[in-house]
Amino acid sequence: MTVEPGHVIDGYTIEAALGEGSSGQVFRARAADGSVVALKLLDPELSRHEVIKTRFQREARALNGLDHPHLIRILDYGTHDTFPYIAMELLEGRPLDEIVDERPLPPEMAFELGIGIVAGLAHAHAHGVLHRDLKPENVFVATLPGGGLHPKVIDFGLAKFTNEERWGASETLTEEGALIGTPIYMAPEQGFGKRATEQSDVYSAGVVLFELLAARPPFMKESRSALIRAHLLDPVPKIPQIRPGLVVQPQLEALLEMALAKKAQDRFDSAVSMLRAMQDIPVPAARYL
Repeated sequence: MTVEPGHVIDGYTIEAALGEGSSGQVFRARAADGSVVALKLLDPELSRHEVIKTRFQREARALNGLDHPHLIRILDYGTHDTFPYIAMELLEGRPLDEIVDERPLPPEMAFELGIGIVAGLAHAHAHGVLHRDLKPENVFVATLPGGGLHPKVIDFGLAKFTNEERWGASETLTEEGALIGTPIYMAPEQGFGKRATEQSDVYSAGVVLFELLAARPPFMKESRSALIRAHLLDPVPKIPQIRPGLVVQPQLEALLEMALAKKAQDRFDSAVSMLRAMQDIPVPAARYL
């Protein structure tokens, strides 16, 4: 199916292409009531693969059941000519990975963005949803009136539901031993194909927070296998070693150490606990000398 401006999908009139991801395209579209939305369509070729199609529908289900300022808001979802779609709020801004690639962030901004990301993740955890692929690419930073930045966690295509009472039995789409996530942000246990837990998401959040503050992730290797080994065995560097002149509160250093612990049981039990610890850190959490 070729989608062009003027094409109508279940009442949504396509106006322009906004971007393309691993599972499909996102378009600016106008709803029948005149409102403007971001319409995400699963790639027609991928629609033939039941696992990918189910993951796309899982993302819609997860986002439809979660409502938080730091999570992308879903407005509608359905299927058009066998192709699934999700209608979401249209945001002005950029993906977080583009922002961090440009320049080191002011430490106050980095920490505030980190709190917002963990707050969105904490809401998901509190309602029985694991993200399983948290990384800057899956955070959209909206620009608020006045120029403020507001992060929203997106892309729940790999989400896992842990609260059967609320969500029902979660269909297993991956087998034990399958790698789920992105290696540079992946918890050690995920690198060996273990089932992801809240603590796995906490580790990924710790990597993202480290990168926001240090302007690079804690581990950077040339191969997937080397990254997995580093997460499992290498000590986490101190942020001032990577970004000289940056003074980090001892409470923040301790928080990162706990979030990035090699063993899952040594980390925060969920993003809810990690968020509380972040909120208790004195301001500024980090600053330049």
